Amino acid sequence: MPLLTLLYLLSFLDRVNIGNAKLAHIEEDLGLVGSQFNWCLSIFFIGYILFEVPSNLVLIRTSPSKWIPFIMLMWGIIMTLMAFVKNFSELMSARFFLGAFESGLFPGAVYYITTWYKRSETNSRIAILFMGNSFAGSFSGLLAYGIVRLDGKLRLKGWQWLFLIEGLITVVVSIFSYFLFSDYPERTKWLSDEERKYAVGRLKNDAGKAHTTHFDKKQIYAALTDWKVHLAMLHIGISSIAFYSFSLFIPAIVNGMGFDFVKSQLLSVPPFFCAGIATLIVAILSDRKRIRSPFIIPCSLVAIIGYVLLITPSIGIPGKYVGACIVGAGLSPIVITSITWLTNNIAGHAKRGIASGMVLVSGNIGGAVSSQIYRQKDFPEYFFGHSMSLGFLIATICITIIQYFVFKTLNKKKKENPQSFLEGKTEEEIKNMGDLHPDFIYSL
Repeated sequence: MPLLTLLYLLSFLDRVNIGNAKLAHIEEDLGLVGSQFNWCLSIFFIGYILFEVPSNLVLIRTSPSKWIPFIMLMWGIIMTLMAFVKNFSELMSARFFLGAFESGLFPGAVYYITTWYKRSETNSRIAILFMGNSFAGSFSGLLAYGIVRLDGKLRLKGWQWLFLIEGLITVVVSIFSYFLFSDYPERTKWLSDEERKYAVGRLKNDAGKAHTTHFDKKQIYAALTDWKVHLAMLHIGISSIAFYSFSLFIPAIVNGMGFDFVKSQLLSVPPFFCAGIATLIVAILSDRKRIRSPFIIPCSLVAIIGYVLLITPSIGIPGKYVGACIVGAGLSPIVITSITWLTNNIAGHAKRGIASGMVLVSGNIGGAVSSQIYRQKDFPEYFFGHSMSLGFLIATICITIIQYFVFKTLNKKKKENPQSFLEGKTEEEIKNMGDLHPDFIYSL
């Protein structure tokens, strides 16, 4: 978990540092005009979306100890070279390929965690992973504050130093991670045969007859056609619009409150810190109670309160800044718990791996949309962006309620009449039913 968290910290750092580069005048230096900067944000998510599911397919068929360090090395190289882009088209190209190679880490890590931990243990582990995101957001402001002061050294701009140093750090860590990363529990070398059997058996007991460890092409089709996955995609896609817009634009939002560029970098740290702490607390409680939706709804309401503070004209600067911190504390737990909820309700390694990639594709479609709702013409109030995010959170609550009652109804049917789920099926079909098997009870 510490290694995975570090990798995701660097991934998110390399993803959002363009927000800090904006404050270091990258737009002026590259001659970006109109919405070109926003398109440089969106193109990242297009590359991310296109390669998430293919990357998870490669991960399932190969080894996480090889694939994840490889893609990390590639995006580190791209991040380093991004320091030398000269115009809009070059920045667009670099951001596209950065997204393409980063796409494999988070969905791959989520799937990888489900191969090591029981369903009741995954939310806190994914939250620990996601804390790399929050720490990156906090660390990004502090690191950018120090690095951009190198402006003019070796004839490089502050934003060039930012990309160069953070990219080289990623390259170095990727090389070390190749020697430190573990494989799947049934294949990892540092477990004894007895420990390996115990690890696999523990997961099998957790999933009952729904547990399968082999790769089956039918599981891929099952993931692509499963309504539960489609509903989760809608859920996570909508909530991710609010989450990504907050992550990408918090330095600009704080800057719009009247703080100068340097202070805006520093003041973007506490909202991310609040997000990380809240995510971990909610995840631990959710795992202990073994429920998901009753935590998603209150967190959505918390974030809504934060946005109300941000869009109310009569609220002063201190109140609006507190609102930004409240938004962070509410948003992050929503996304993580929603992802965990999906992985908890999908059985079969290949099906879960593809489903994880699919829902995170929808999340990053949300990220692409989020890049367009905080428009430069709305600076400094950003009323349009805040209002849109608030609306998406209301939609998230509605979808969460629908999912809760659907899963509750299905669980009731499985308990009252399990035979109805097995009628007309051969012994082989029953063996491969996965989460549709009556033994598999959905998490609420």
